[in-house]
Parts: sequence; C-alpha cells; structure tokens
Amino acid sequence: MSVRNHGYFSYCKALHEIYCGSEESSSLSAEPTSVPLHVDGVTDICTKGEDVNFVFTGFSVNGKVLSRNQNLGPAGVQVAMRRAGSVGNLQTTMTQTGGKFFFNKVLPGDYEIIASHPTWTLKEAVTMVHVKNSNAQTASPLLVAGYDVSGSVRSDGEPMKGVMFLLFSSSISREDILGCNLSPVDGFQGKDESVSYLCHATSKEDGSFTFLSLPSGDYSVIPFYRGERITFDVAPSRLDFTVEHDSLKLEPLFHVMGFSVTGRVLNGPDGEGVADAVVTLNNQIKVMTNGDGSFRLENMTAGTYSIDAQKEHIFFDTLTVKIAPNTPQLADIVVARFSVCGDISITHFTESIKTMSKYKVTLTSQDKERASVLTTESDTHGAFCFQARRGSYYIKVFIPEAEVKAGLALKPSVFPVTVTDKPVMDVSFSQFMASVSGKVSCLDSCGDLSVTLQSVTRQREKRSVQVSSKSEGVTFMFEDVLPGNIKEDWCWKNKSLEFEVKEDDLVGIEFRQTGYMLRCSLSHGITLEFYQDGNAPEHVGVYNLTKGVNRFCLSKPGVYKVTPRSCHRFEHAYYTYDT
Repeated sequence: MSVRNHGYFSYCKALHEIYCGSEESSSLSAEPTSVPLHVDGVTDICTKGEDVNFVFTGFSVNGKVLSRNQNLGPAGVQVAMRRAGSVGNLQTTMTQTGGKFFFNKVLPGDYEIIASHPTWTLKEAVTMVHVKNSNAQTASPLLVAGYDVSGSVRSDGEPMKGVMFLLFSSSISREDILGCNLSPVDGFQGKDESVSYLCHATSKEDGSFTFLSLPSGDYSVIPFYRGERITFDVAPSRLDFTVEHDSLKLEPLFHVMGFSVTGRVLNGPDGEGVADAVVTLNNQIKVMTNGDGSFRLENMTAGTYSIDAQKEHIFFDTLTVKIAPNTPQLADIVVARFSVCGDISITHFTESIKTMSKYKVTLTSQDKERASVLTTESDTHGAFCFQARRGSYYIKVFIPEAEVKAGLALKPSVFPVTVTDKPVMDVSFSQFMASVSGKVSCLDSCGDLSVTLQSVTRQREKRSVQVSSKSEGVTFMFEDVLPGNIKEDWCWKNKSLEFEVKEDDLVGIEFRQTGYMLRCSLSHGITLEFYQDGNAPEHVGVYNLTKGVNRFCLSKPGVYKVTPRSCHRFEHAYYTYDT
C-alpha cells in the first residue's frame, strides 16, 4: 500500500488514518503504524513528491472478559489466540480495565480465543472469531465464574486451624459458588434471616482460609469455631464485603478472643429451667436465662470464677467454678431456697388492741431429724416471708399473752406447708371469730327472753340478744365472738354457764328452765309459805327470807299463794304470784 504525494500534508495525514487507523481504535494493522511528517515546504516527503509506504499486516480482533452476570470484567486475564484446530498460540495479551482485550495483525481466517488465569475460575474460557476482510469481534464474551477471597485467623498472634467461616448473601445463589463446602454446619444457629447460607471454608495450619470462586456481589462471612465440647468466640463476629472484578483479601484479620460457656438454672436437681434469672459472674458480667433456663457466657478465658443467680422469691448459693476450654458446660445452678410468704389478717380490734402488731412467726421442719426452726417477724401490715429449702414445714404465729387475753386468736393455729420446686405465696392466717348458738327450753311458753353473753376476762365485753317464742323452746345465736371464757347468766337451771371459745364455733348449748324466778324485796326478815293455787291447793314449801332482795325459782307454772309467817303485820294476809 502506498500513498502518493499530492502536495498536501493534510491529505497524507488523512490517508494514513484511513489505511492505518488511529492508534486508539486499532482498526487494521500496517507497518509502520505511523510515519512522522515534518512539512517545511522544502525537504519533506510531500514536498519532494515521494511516496509514503505502509505494508498491510492484518486486521484487529476485539473482545471482552466479563465477570459473571456483570457488564464489566477484570484486568489481568491472559487471552491467547490460535488458529482453529491448531495447538500453538499465535498471540497472547492481557485484559485491560473493564475486561477489554484486542489482537492486531490478524490475517483472515478462523481463530480460537482462550482465556486463563492462575487463580480465577472461568466459566466460559474459549470463544471463536472469524476474520474475513475487516476487523472482527469475538463471537461471545469470555466469563469469569468467580474470584478467590481469602482471609486469616489468629489467636494471641498464632495461626488457628479449624475455624470455619460461613458465607451468606442475599443476592447470590449457592449454585454459582465453586470450590466451597456446601454442607450445613452442626451447632451453628443463624440469627439474620435476611441473608441465606451459601457454604463455608475452614482455616488451614497457617490460619488462612479461602473461598476459591465467588461471583461478583455482596457477601457476609461469620466465623464459627467449635471444639469437641466448646464454642470459641471470634472477632469480628461478622464481616460484610463486596467482590468486584478482582481477588480480595479480607481485612481485618480474624482473632479468636476466648470461648463460650453455657449453663442452666434449674428449679430442682432434675427440675425445669428457670426463665429470666440473672446470672452474675464475679459480680460484673450479667446475663439473663432463656425460657428453658439456659444461658451463655461469651469471650471467656480460663480461670476460677464465682457465679451467682438471682430472681424474685428464688434464692441460690454462690458457686465457685473453674472454667476452661475443656469444661465449657457448667454444672447446673440449682435453686437452693424458695420464698414462703404469707399474711396475717385481723379485722376486729378490741379496746386494748387498736392496731396491728408485729408478730413473731416461726417455720419449723416437720422432719424431726432436721429439727430446724426459722424465725421472722411480720410487718405492720401482717406480711411475712421465709427463705426455705425443699421440705415440709409448720408455720406458727405467736400472739402476745396480753392480746390473747384481749380475745385475739388466729386460725389455723398451725399452717402446714411443703416446699418443692416453686415459691409458696399463699400462707394465710386470719382472725378467728366464733359463733355461739344454743337453745333455751322452757317449762311453758317461752315468750320474750333476753339472752346475755358476758366475757369472764373482759368485763366490759357484754352482748344481749332478744328472742321470742310461743312454744316451749327458742334458739339463740351470737356472731363474731372473740375467743375467751364466756359466761351466760340465767336464773333458771344455772345461774351461769361458763365455756371457752378457742378455734371452732360453739353449737348445741342448751339451757333448760327449771322454774320461774320470784324476786322478793323485804324490809325485814320473814318466813314465806307457798301453796300452788288450784282445785286442790298444793303445798310447795316454806322459805326463810332475809332483809333485802331474795330470788328463788318456782318449778311449775301457775298461780301461787304466798303467806307471810312473822310477828310483823302485813298489808295482806297472803299474796298471789302468777308465773
């Protein structure tokens, strides 16, 4: 190919671009690729009329190496050209930024284009191109399936073998991952549901780990290190990264910080888990138990620790434990004591008892061999609590003697309780108020009666009820009677009946009339002779009465004739008395 002189520099330059192309576009190939021109109008080639000669050497072939599912690709992929069916490479080149490549000086014919890389995995590594009479484009782009991503893990500066790194993504499918263990990891429990588990890699002797081929996209990696009986803590606990069009070295390095220890809080030696209990390590680290009573202490180092647990109405003994990687499971923390709580209710106060006192309360083991006694004091509202170990107990409230005499008593006198696997909160003592009931049997129609209840020890405590009956019997009842010795006054069978109210109602008290009371008020001593009036008067008896008021009973109803026998004269020779 030659370009003859027409005397114009611009024409020479234009012909050069037509036949040889600009260096940037690389259209077809010629030698030389450029001719320097210095036009001075005297000695330059164009002025002398000489030819500018270019020798045609071939066309250009263009193509791309792309990242899978991307519009761009990596630099640094080696691309070779060979004639179809042959072995030897004619040319080799490297991809530029974005994945572009081109070959020059390609003569017409069919060619294979082969891409390769020492570490990256190619999905489409071979394509074809047909060069005829112009520049050519490869039949299809070459594809990189993924890029290697590596990292490293250390513990106190030393490499750690056997740490697993779990890969997650929300946009990449696990079918696109190559050279990675797809099996699930036993013992790992993921918490982020927005990403899906893809696969995992494991660190080697030198602490390094590699995901051999990851497509371009966004990922998260989570370290997981479990020994035979222990799970170690690795920081960072999660690392997010993006794969673009190149290998990636994960930063920062991963470090094994310590190990995790798990335990349980139980309500008994073989009992159920205690939820929401606070477990404290060395009075500093605090964790709360889960619904099943389990808990987890992270970033632990070997040593001796004191462990406490706390929850309302549940009490634990402080434990001293040795924690080491070979003992990651702590012994069960078992509840030592439970609250036993109750209240004392007093609703009726006497004149001497105006407010609630603080009462001594004891909890005594029913097991005679243990014979343990705990003592506490109720507050001003009557509430009390014990801390009791498992077992059966009696609870008793002690009332001061002065209040007992004032009529205060509690029911029950002793409260039995059994502590098993939970607090006992329903112990209750209430003020005992009795009901006293009975019957009055009359010789004739009872009519209107007044029954009086009088405390022997509390003289001012006196109540009366009015009863009435036309028959020979009538019932009575007193409600809310304070305990104590009670006296009933009648002038019938007995002048008084005395009984004691303790813890139960009194029923069936019966008072039987033996006669009718006659009251005589005399100014002088006298003898009275009684006859019961009727068809045949019946002599009742002779009674010697003293000065003042005299009372005695007549055994039968009816009309009596009372005749005074005395040296004194009376207004009447005799008197009548109708029962």
